[in-house]
Amino acid sequence: MHPALRVVAVVVIAPYFSACSLFGPNMQTITVSSDPAGAEVLLNGTRVGETPLRTPVPRREELLVEVRKPGYQTAYRQPDRTLSTLGILDVVAGSVILIPLLGLLSPAAWEQDPETFGINLEPAPAAPGTAKEKR
Repeated sequence: MHPALRVVAVVVIAPYFSACSLFGPNMQTITVSSDPAGAEVLLNGTRVGETPLRTPVPRREELLVEVRKPGYQTAYRQPDRTLSTLGILDVVAGSVILIPLLGLLSPAAWEQDPETFGINLEPAPAAPGTAKEKR
């Protein structure tokens, strides 16, 4: 094989093996459950269903999970965004050659952590004047 063709082959193929995140998924699935079940789930203010729920979410965006049910206090959770396994591989490979560091620009290099939320909803406090007074 001609030396120039070898260089071209390495330049074309190297990202496929080293910048893994560029070719990974942009979404991940999170799971939301609640006690009691049947609570409404909103992600960033948009209703996505009721608990128990599995739903895809963007890996790289800020995420606010809101769980609410009449008679209970609304619960909020905000997962952290951390490096995914693919992102960690990109960092490690990037220490050898720089091409894999491009993978860190991809949403697949990141993940929402945690990806499972188990939420216990607390009863809402009684409104004043709704309890019967004892005489």
